[in-house]
Amino acid sequence: MSAPAADDGAQHRATVEFARTADGWDLALHHYLGSRDDRPPVILCPGYACNRHFIDFDARYSLARFLARRGLDAWVLELRGHGLSEPAEGHRQRGWTFDDLVRFDVPAAIDHVRHRADGRCPVWVGHSMGGMIVYAALGQDAAVQESLAGLVAIATPVAFPPVRAPMARRLGELLMTVPLPRTLPQRWALSGLWGVVGRLQWATAVGMNPANVDRRVIGQLLRRGLCNVPRDMLRQLAQWSLSGEFRSCDGRIDYRANLRHITTAALILAGTLDRLAPPDIARAAYEQLGATRKAYREFGVHTGDSADYGHMDLIFGRRAPEEVFPVISAWIADTPSGPSTARPSRS
Repeated sequence: MSAPAADDGAQHRATVEFARTADGWDLALHHYLGSRDDRPPVILCPGYACNRHFIDFDARYSLARFLARRGLDAWVLELRGHGLSEPAEGHRQRGWTFDDLVRFDVPAAIDHVRHRADGRCPVWVGHSMGGMIVYAALGQDAAVQESLAGLVAIATPVAFPPVRAPMARRLGELLMTVPLPRTLPQRWALSGLWGVVGRLQWATAVGMNPANVDRRVIGQLLRRGLCNVPRDMLRQLAQWSLSGEFRSCDGRIDYRANLRHITTAALILAGTLDRLAPPDIARAAYEQLGATRKAYREFGVHTGDSADYGHMDLIFGRRAPEEVFPVISAWIADTPSGPSTARPSRS
């Protein structure tokens, strides 16, 4: 299925196609057609509670359009419940967890893009949770590894230092037990909160380096790019914070331990001032990956960049289009369009 999408002044015009998941969701994929069929297509996946606008905000802050201008076929994925992604006709909307994104959304998006690209294996580019879900999928499913040419993990955490402050821990435990609505209005809460604390550096420094972003752009992004979140997803994240683990809801799958099974070519990007995915965490993931072709790049003054980058800065930093985007484009351009893996060992 496809439909025209708004141009937003882009050099390339996007169309929207939908990938059907095995459990009955239609996932929106916003497609910027590239000119090169000798390079892998690219799936770009935003992070937690973000729709397509995080990856494709405007003519300047759009990693998708940047890649398309360099000839790469770019597909911006909206995970279930985000943007235009809704239950298929006849299917009832329900809550979901991180595990559902891993089990259903990742393979559905890959299969759709491979089919549309005449069998070429895509590179998956994920920011934050958009990288976490492909880490998790690759680590447990050999079929996913055989379907991807590579992955680019941008500001992607795989470890969560457990909450030790008594008050914060009690709040987390309360979140796990109190009755909550099925869907939480995060979009309105965070965009409203920005209006109150957006000019306070101490309040915004967790998600960005306030000196390295345009606050006006970030305010617009929060209004356009955030989506509400299901209760079950929020509780899974709270459990990770309480335990320090990165596991499936039932505790059976240790997503972090499975990193060693990933042999897919990988580029790992981190920001020096990222407090949500600190460089030591991103670097640890890089070192644990089983891939033979892998690279790590940190963005900060000490590495020759214009500023120390925070979590959102790797997409929305003042000079991210000049400093970060070309690194991603060049790495993908050097990636063959066939699968880059051998079947992972489970020993």
